[in-house]
Amino acid sequence: MSQDSPTTPWSPAWLVLTAGVTGLLTGVVGIRFAQDVHWVRFFDNLHWTAGTVMAAVLAWIGQRSAPAESARGLRWMAIGLTGYATGQIIWDVQAAVGYSGFPSPSDLFYLWLGPSVAAGLLIEAFRLADRVQRKTLMLDAATLAIAALTLVLVLYLPRRGEMALLPLAVLVAYPVSLFTAACIGLIAVPTLRLKFSWSYWLLLVSLEVTGICWMVWNLMALDGVTIDGTWFNSLFSFSVTGMGLAMLTWHIESSRNALWERWCEGFLRLLPLMAVVLSGVAVKLSDPHVGVPHVVSYTVDLGALVVVILAMLKQSTLVREHDLLKIVTRNLEESEQQKNLILRTVPDLVWLKDAAGAYRMCNSAFERFFGAHESDIVGKTDFDFVPPDLARFFRRKDEAVMAAGHLLKNEEWVTFANDGARVLLETLKTPLRDRDGRILGVLGISRDITEREHASRQLTLVNFALNHVKEAAYLADEQGCFHYVNDEACRALGLPRESLLKMRVIDIDGDVTQPEQWQAFWAQLKTQKTMTFESRHKASDGNAFPVEINANYFEFSGQAYVLGLVRDITERKGVEEQIRNLAYFDALTRLPNRRLLMDRLGQALSASHRSGEFGALLILDLDQFKTLNDTQGHDVGDRLLVEVAQRLVTHMRQEDVVCRLGGDEFVVVLEGLGHDEQHAANEAEVIAEKVRFELNQPYSLSINETKYHGATSIGLTLFQGQDASVDMLLKQADVALYQAKGAGRNAVRFFNPAMQAAIDSRMGMEAALHQALDKDEFRLYYQPQINQHGELIGAEALLRWLPANQPLVSPAEFIPLAEETGLILPIGQWVLDTACAQLKAWERDPRTRSLQMAVNVSARQFHQPDFVATVHHSLVASGINPTRLKLELTESVVLDNVDLVVSRMQQLNALGVRFCLDDFGTGYSSLSYLKRLPLDQVKIDQSFVRDVTEDQNDAAIVRAIMAMSRSLGLQVIAEGVETQAQRDFLLQNACLAYQGFLFCKPIPIEEWDRLLK
Repeated sequence: MSQDSPTTPWSPAWLVLTAGVTGLLTGVVGIRFAQDVHWVRFFDNLHWTAGTVMAAVLAWIGQRSAPAESARGLRWMAIGLTGYATGQIIWDVQAAVGYSGFPSPSDLFYLWLGPSVAAGLLIEAFRLADRVQRKTLMLDAATLAIAALTLVLVLYLPRRGEMALLPLAVLVAYPVSLFTAACIGLIAVPTLRLKFSWSYWLLLVSLEVTGICWMVWNLMALDGVTIDGTWFNSLFSFSVTGMGLAMLTWHIESSRNALWERWCEGFLRLLPLMAVVLSGVAVKLSDPHVGVPHVVSYTVDLGALVVVILAMLKQSTLVREHDLLKIVTRNLEESEQQKNLILRTVPDLVWLKDAAGAYRMCNSAFERFFGAHESDIVGKTDFDFVPPDLARFFRRKDEAVMAAGHLLKNEEWVTFANDGARVLLETLKTPLRDRDGRILGVLGISRDITEREHASRQLTLVNFALNHVKEAAYLADEQGCFHYVNDEACRALGLPRESLLKMRVIDIDGDVTQPEQWQAFWAQLKTQKTMTFESRHKASDGNAFPVEINANYFEFSGQAYVLGLVRDITERKGVEEQIRNLAYFDALTRLPNRRLLMDRLGQALSASHRSGEFGALLILDLDQFKTLNDTQGHDVGDRLLVEVAQRLVTHMRQEDVVCRLGGDEFVVVLEGLGHDEQHAANEAEVIAEKVRFELNQPYSLSINETKYHGATSIGLTLFQGQDASVDMLLKQADVALYQAKGAGRNAVRFFNPAMQAAIDSRMGMEAALHQALDKDEFRLYYQPQINQHGELIGAEALLRWLPANQPLVSPAEFIPLAEETGLILPIGQWVLDTACAQLKAWERDPRTRSLQMAVNVSARQFHQPDFVATVHHSLVASGINPTRLKLELTESVVLDNVDLVVSRMQQLNALGVRFCLDDFGTGYSSLSYLKRLPLDQVKIDQSFVRDVTEDQNDAAIVRAIMAMSRSLGLQVIAEGVETQAQRDFLLQNACLAYQGFLFCKPIPIEEWDRLLK
């Protein structure tokens, strides 16, 4: 109903209705009291004008307030009423000016009403009708309208007289157009099964009344009867007012009442017969035998023929529809059977409830759920089958669906009635509507998702677990496409999950970058089922990092997958690299160490064996490195080692191997020196000399940029194949290095068999030397010292080694070895103790009681921190006079840390011990240090004495030594005196003490008595 209802006071519609009814009633009542024809016509025009204008205004108000879907049809009806009101106003003007022509201008507008209302009714009917209903509506309305037209013609044509065709057509158009509109509205009721609506039926009745009024008006006009003030004149105003009221409260809708549908179908079947009967009546009335003109008879017969044809079309349509209905019915039955089959076989629960909650149908699964047959379920509610709480829950969900008006989904745990099993149901409910959109009930489908829920929970648990492990995890298929990645994978690669799931393994793997590589890996994994390997993954920033992947192959639902657990091993690789560096590389120089050298040298031997080419092994030793290290500090020494390593790496070939053995020793392995031994030797020597040259260049090691000039000794040996072991090659190169050092250092020497023999002898000597003290194989030989008078003044204790069953070993052979091995310390202590004991023994003989004993002390022995204490112990233990002990020191001893040497000599002087500087003149003797040393005597080296009588240089040196000694107040003794001429020269130059073969060679103590005699 319109919002502007007449029942609403002071609304526009109420005001229009009040004014219109007032005018209408004034006109109707005024006619009853009017005596003059002019007043009668005035009041007729008044109520006509009031009624038509009121109807037009009400129609537009109703159209504006109507629902959008009805606005278009109502607009046409409002246009018709507006035209009708316009015609009435023009009629009033015509009456006022005395215009009485026919047709008149007012007729043009009056005639809008029928066609416009008919068009509006068709639009409204088509809005509610389907294609078949529209066809039926048009056919039935045309049949009924033509039948009505024939009746009108039967009534009009006999009375036309001499009336022209146009006026006659206008007279006929009034009732025919209105009856046609009424027929359309009337036929729409059964065709569309329209519910009763007083506004709709008010419109139809008003149309019929208006049409009848126009028929009566026109018949009276044809008969020449006066129509002013007649009773039906008022019906014009009331009927048109009814149309306006009907549109003001317009409402139509279809009905689904079964009884009403049957009545409507029956009426539509009888309608063609009714039209034929009307046409028959018209034909009967137009029979020429009853005085009707032939033109009327022919016209009516033609109309009747059209009605019959339309009726036949309708009947044929009904027959086709009947056949179609049978087909549709059969299809529906088949569809129903298929539906029932589907419903019986579908595992989901399907049911239908009405709006009150009563079941209307259900399938077999639902029957099993409720434990009842469908016939026992239909008509009942949930309260008849489940506990009240659950039934109320179901009802609330049904009401929520109907209130929402769309599909809703919910899940609930329910218990089956037949076996008590508790399951989780996922339920979809949707409201069912009729054609008018009204909710009829609820259609529901439930699915048992218990297993899915359990699987979902397990999946959630697995996903939770995988997202809380330190490893990245991914799931990929045979094409390498990702199906799952965990949080750690996203974090490690720096990519969101959505991006990763669009990628493939080859997009992130740094080693498997091509589809062919992935397929090869997949084939291997499919065979092994599980693999653990290392690879590299590429992060979003482009950086690659090492990973360890544990890949597991499995199949699920016919699809093959790989589950990869990926661990970032960057830290582990770093630790491994550190361990490797510690194990195989020198921490200071970063060069390979001895362990890695053994491996690389083994590889070089294998390569040489395969190729037949020579290679070479070089051992380098930095000369005087220990002196630099001790005097400048270990930090300076370390800088030198680093610089040496850098120079070696820079100037060696890329294929050469450079290692540090330890200390100041380096090793270079050369490969690919050719198949000719001499050529290989030449090539190796060139490289070695080049290395020596580069390493001898100055070094900047200190802060003050003072240059250090070093020297390098190099030992070199060749190899070919695997004839020599790694250890043997190192030993050979070491022998060659020893020879280079023996040759004065800063030299390159090749290994040869003679070298090996010497080193073997040396090694045997070293082994025997370790046991010599324990086996008591050392002896002291004593060489007398004589004054200028030929008297015995002392002796020098000289060490000799007499191995068991072997000849005597020269001190020149074993003393340097003892120095190198450190055995000089216990041996030197033994010598000192033995010499002191012999001095004590000599005290018992008057001939030897005053003799001094000269004992040589090595540099290593003298620089021991406890040397003074050990000497003191020997003196105390033997009980001798300390002044009789004379310690002979070489210049190499006193030149190293002079301050410490002076201090230690002074401590021994305080005990009474005397000192002699041995081999004087062979070193860097100078007054600058000689005068600082607390010496008692200097010994002229035998190298100067040997040729003193023949070599002027040696003679000059001896004289200089004598002069220097006299200036310092030191005694002088010459060693190596073998001829009388040498003695005489020395005596002439004031040398008063001698030692040499001229007097006596070194003899054991057992022969000392013979010497004294």
